[in-house]
This record gives sequence, structure tokens and C-alpha cells, in this order.
Amino acid sequence: MARIEYPFKALGLGIAVLFILLPNLPQELQFGIFALILLLVGIPHGGIDHLIHNPEIRPKGLVHFIIRYLLLMSAYGLLWWLLPVAALIAFLAMSAYHFGQSHFLEQGQLQPKEGLLYLLKGSFFLSVILFGDWEMTQEILSPILTISIPETYRLLSMGLLLACSLLAHGWKNRSLNLGDALDYLILAPMLYFSPLLISFAVYFGFWHSLPSMLAEYKYLSQHPTFNSPLKFGKQLLPFSGISLIGITAILFVGLEFLDSSQLYLLFFVMISLISLPHILYMDTFLKEKFQN
Repeated sequence: MARIEYPFKALGLGIAVLFILLPNLPQELQFGIFALILLLVGIPHGGIDHLIHNPEIRPKGLVHFIIRYLLLMSAYGLLWWLLPVAALIAFLAMSAYHFGQSHFLEQGQLQPKEGLLYLLKGSFFLSVILFGDWEMTQEILSPILTISIPETYRLLSMGLLLACSLLAHGWKNRSLNLGDALDYLILAPMLYFSPLLISFAVYFGFWHSLPSMLAEYKYLSQHPTFNSPLKFGKQLLPFSGISLIGITAILFVGLEFLDSSQLYLLFFVMISLISLPHILYMDTFLKEKFQN
């Protein structure tokens, strides 16, 4: 498949511009766009972890895979219950690494010793998203953490992370290409000035999930069972559907007992639970099996 994420990245930037120029658009529209991107690419890109682990997985192996997946989710869920702040820090760190890693999918095979580069680059873009709409970030975190960071310190933090990210590029001999320049000069400001849900959806959907899905397709298309977009798409449905139904059902029940900030946090906790095993399996896949 060609690099079809380019028109979708343009679409994402267009969505961000819309909300920057028209900040009074109804919040329901934010929710709708956020949900649509999550439905189409966000959740599905993690729905075939069992296949990137083993394209020829058998029923017995699939059962073992699911058990390991659920154990990892359960252990992380227990950490959220006992030490929510520690769980939050872990979620931010692993998300930053995972997001940063996806910026390099076009540049060749990922290397085992580039973790700091991925972490720093992902941390910069994650900080832009969280600090850009700081009031919303505070609202989401308020059930477990009250934190106040003056704007000056937020800007300094982003500047430091940007500088460290650029230095890490040079340290690891990863030259800055046109895509990198556009990400830093255009994407980052767009994310900063957009509402949190929009900036997260645009970045998560079009700069992370879609490129990751293309990498998965490139690898799996070498196998006859998955060698067409239709065959590949069918494989995304079962576990993606289970995840979406489960998250929706829990949030629906939560509407009866939780306020808006608690619902936001609950949603991101559930996303973190499915993210932990996905990140572990995806990291192994990108380092060991994916060749650009």
C-alpha cells in the first residue's frame, strides 16, 4: 500500500485548523471526531497483535496469547488501583516511547539502542498536547492528582524536550528530513493550539495509529492469508470490536455513577490497559520483524 497516511495527515491538520479558527464549536463535535478516529484507526491498529506476534498462530497458541495479554492488563489495572499516580507516570512514559517510535517507521529498521530518541521525541509531542489545553488536562487528572504548572514552566519544559529531541537525532545519526521538519514546525503548533481531544485524536490517529497499521500490513501481506487490504481488514475486526464494545459498555455504566472528569480518566485508564501489552508486542515486532 502507498503511503496513504499523507492525505489523512492533511485531513488531521485541517481538523485542527478548524477548531483553532472556530474555538466555540460545540464540544459534541469534538467528541464525535475523537470517537470516529478512535473507531477507524486508533483501536484497530492494536487489534492484530496476535498476528504480528505470530502470523501462523494456532488456536492453542492464541489462547496462551490472550491469557498473557489479560494478565498484563490485570497487573497494570491493579497498579492503577493501588498507585494511580505511579500508573499515570508509567502510562505517559510508555506512550511517549511508543509515539516517538512511530515517527521513524519510514526511515528503515528500528534499532534496539534508540529508545532514548523515541522517548524524547514522543515526550515532546505528548507535552505539546497536554500543555496546550492545560485546563482540560487538569480536569482529566483531577480525580487522582491536583497539579498546577505556570505557563512559563510549561513552555520551558516543551522547549527543553524539543532541544533534547533534536540533540538525540544527531547523537543517533538520525538526520532530520522534510517530514521531521514539518512535524516540528507545523504539527506541533497545531496540536498546541487545538483542544485536547482534537489534538490527541489527530496525533494518535494519523501520526501514530495509521503509520503503524501500514507497517503491520506490509509485514502480514507477505503471507497469503493476509495479502490484500480486504483480508487484512477482516483480521482487525474481532479484537477491535471486543475492545470497543467493552470500553463503551463500561463508560455507559459509568455515566450513572461518575462525573465528567472521572469518566475522562476512566476512559484513558482503559486505553492504558490495552496499550501496555500492545506496546510490548509492537516494540518487539518493529525491532525484529518490520523492515521498511
